[in-house]
Amino acid sequence: MKTKQFASPASTSLDELVKLRAASQALQRRIKKKTAAPQSGGAVSRRLGRGLDFAEVREYQPGDDVRMIDWKVTARTGKTHTKLFVEERERPVLLVVDFRASMRFGTRGMYKSMLAARLAALLGWSAVAARDRVGGFVYTDDWHEEVRPQAGRTGLMSLFRAITHSQQRMPTANGTQLESTLRRLQHGVHSGSSVILLSDFNGFDDLAFTTLGNALQKLDAVAVHVCDPIDFALPSAGHYPLTANNDRERRRYVMAIGGKSEQHRYQEKFLARQQALQTLLAQQRHHYVMARTDQPLADAAMSIVSRQASSSQSLSSQSTRLPVHERAS
Repeated sequence: MKTKQFASPASTSLDELVKLRAASQALQRRIKKKTAAPQSGGAVSRRLGRGLDFAEVREYQPGDDVRMIDWKVTARTGKTHTKLFVEERERPVLLVVDFRASMRFGTRGMYKSMLAARLAALLGWSAVAARDRVGGFVYTDDWHEEVRPQAGRTGLMSLFRAITHSQQRMPTANGTQLESTLRRLQHGVHSGSSVILLSDFNGFDDLAFTTLGNALQKLDAVAVHVCDPIDFALPSAGHYPLTANNDRERRRYVMAIGGKSEQHRYQEKFLARQQALQTLLAQQRHHYVMARTDQPLADAAMSIVSRQASSSQSLSSQSTRLPVHERAS
């Protein structure tokens, strides 16, 4: 989907996010076509999942977890039996969408916040199609809304409403919702949940990285680094006019760009933040994806889905019965 197909580069609507379902379906067809070739060798999922559902009992076999012995059946039959479980297919997918002041900016394509919102819609519809439960967090500098994962489109629609509400919040300079949201991920999200972080990660200090690292220990995560071309390098020295739009007014500013030394410090700061994020994710076997405001939306979504697929094996539609001790770790 090309940027020109969107009504605005600076705002979205509930109707637009709902209509992105068609683009998500096209994305799924593209993914299926790309992965149609057979792959050799086995693959093991690193996603723990929400747990296992009881299926039946069978006679105990050497190597079975003795903690899963069904003592009632064993006593009744005179032979040792162990419980079997069915892997629980439905997983919680949480989309964490950053709408802080630094995200409400863009020089090419669309605002970073709009890229995050539209990517969240594409990925959310894909999760609904996969019968996953969808929820997440939307946060600004001084406000947040949490959506508990729910089946069907219920959770996704609640997330869309939170995104549209976030646009009505005025940006503030010193908000605390970044740290609060990371703490909620650490303490309030179930182990094995799949989390997609959509942010420019601007303002991530040591505390934020520590909190994020603690949260990622129990999650299957992809961090989507939302970037504008100006994040990589400042333009030449000079004064540049900027326009800020919101529902109430339009303001004009002038951005002053210094010489080469200032530009070099700016670039080094961005690269250091990028490297710190990549290192943190790599240490815990999570994935980093960069999404640019000037690239096609579908291409950015495809990169994210590819990272998800590489971290967890696609599950078949049939239930797999296995003893608890054989569960993937």
